[in-house]
Amino acid sequence: MSCPVHPDAGVVRAVLGSVDCGTRDFAHRGYELLTGGAAFQAGLTAILTIYVALVGWRMLFASDGARLADGPRMALKVGAVLALVSSWNLFEVLVFDVAAKAPDEIAALIAPTHGRPDPVGDLQVAWDQLTASSAAFASSAAPNPATLTPQQPQTQPDAPMRKAAAESLATAAQSVLTLHAGLVAAADLAVGVLTAVGPIFVVLLLLRETRGFFEGWVRALAAAALISLTAWTLILLMGVVLRPWLIELARQREASDLDPNTGMTAAGLVFVFGAGQIALAVGAAVIAFGFRLWAPWRLVTREGRAAPAPAAATPPPAMISRPSLLADQMRRLDVMTAERTRASEVAAGVSRLRVVRSEPATLAVASPYRRADSSRDHLGRRGR
Repeated sequence: MSCPVHPDAGVVRAVLGSVDCGTRDFAHRGYELLTGGAAFQAGLTAILTIYVALVGWRMLFASDGARLADGPRMALKVGAVLALVSSWNLFEVLVFDVAAKAPDEIAALIAPTHGRPDPVGDLQVAWDQLTASSAAFASSAAPNPATLTPQQPQTQPDAPMRKAAAESLATAAQSVLTLHAGLVAAADLAVGVLTAVGPIFVVLLLLRETRGFFEGWVRALAAAALISLTAWTLILLMGVVLRPWLIELARQREASDLDPNTGMTAAGLVFVFGAGQIALAVGAAVIAFGFRLWAPWRLVTREGRAAPAPAAATPPPAMISRPSLLADQMRRLDVMTAERTRASEVAAGVSRLRVVRSEPATLAVASPYRRADSSRDHLGRRGR
């Protein structure tokens, strides 16, 4: 690890800076060591071989509606997998940066602040001010007896309130460090670990039976990114809401006129935003786990539910190869051609029919057969 150490930067800055630098370095080294190992390369070759064999089987027997037109899509999938597991620069941009850097950039765009927002700076200022105010309230609740005169009381009249305010402010300062900054750091750590092991799940995208592992990996990565996004956004909002109270606490410390209500209010705001962080983290996880990879083989009914599986007593359909299907289509084409030829012959025979005038005008058909003498026309002539 080559992360610099700055003890004077502050507790919050030091924690978040160390986690961010260490996570990026760990993800890079883990990716390189994993994809460069002999075991991973052997597994990748085996999975690619199995995938190509299954594609050939599906194309030969036309199982589950496979068509030759699906070939470019399958080739594109193989190319995308190979590109992601062979180039850290591409994987870093598409996976790590999207999950680790995009959330705070989006939060900065929607932050209700003027100028360039600094969420880490807001957390550091909140930690410093809350800690200093807690110490001030604690010292004012129990003043040093050496500084008191005999006429002054040993304790302040509102000493219990000052002590409660000191404890609340101390707890609020710890909440800023462990809940707000800790939630962001935990999301960054999750992104780093998921990025380091990401090539394994990218390879599992090829096979249909293991594609669910890839979906789960994407859900976990999306959950970490959404938690980081909501955490940064709420931190920026907390900085805007909490800033006037921190300024008031600093003014009261300088004037030695501490108000316990001001301290309790500032601590309560931190607690409220902490509860909001937990609720938004749960909501982000629920949203992320709603991700579904599009699958053309999934049969879905009109109601949106998966179609029931066929009964066990129903025998499976026979596997028909593409040559057999082609021969069957050729036979059907021969039958259709024969029917069209027969229809053409009938039409040609009808076209050879001609009209013969007689007395009276009658229709005579040129035919090899002779009309019987008992016909109506013959009888009429005999009567005349």
